[in-house]
Amino acid sequence: MRLIILLLATLLIACGSEKKPANLIEQDKMPVILADIHEAEAHVNNMHLGGQDSSILAYQRLRWKIMKQHQTDTTTFRVSLKYYISHPNTFKSIYEEVKILLENRRKAVQIPKPKIDTLKKAPKSHPVKPL
Repeated sequence: MRLIILLLATLLIACGSEKKPANLIEQDKMPVILADIHEAEAHVNNMHLGGQDSSILAYQRLRWKIMKQHQTDTTTFRVSLKYYISHPNTFKSIYEEVKILLENRRKAVQIPKPKIDTLKKAPKSHPVKPL
């Protein structure tokens, strides 16, 4: 029991006492980067590449492009992610924004299906003659 209390106390102290890293990615930019990374992961999963090595290489290439696009690097991203994970309330708000971004992106690419009224009478065609 003492061990559990000690571990919980250590965890709580560790979560709240961490200082911001000097190269921390801003909180408003983090959701966009994370959304891009999730899209890259989904894209690689949908590619159905032959092996795990091919999938890893494809994902790493996409992740490199994302980091370059957002003018950051993998190390800075990992340090920032670790920092935000250690601050659960901030991390939760970041992922709420990620969820909204991904839903909006999905809606933007979805093609609306035409609504068909099944109760509406079909136009009359040529009458069918009985045999």
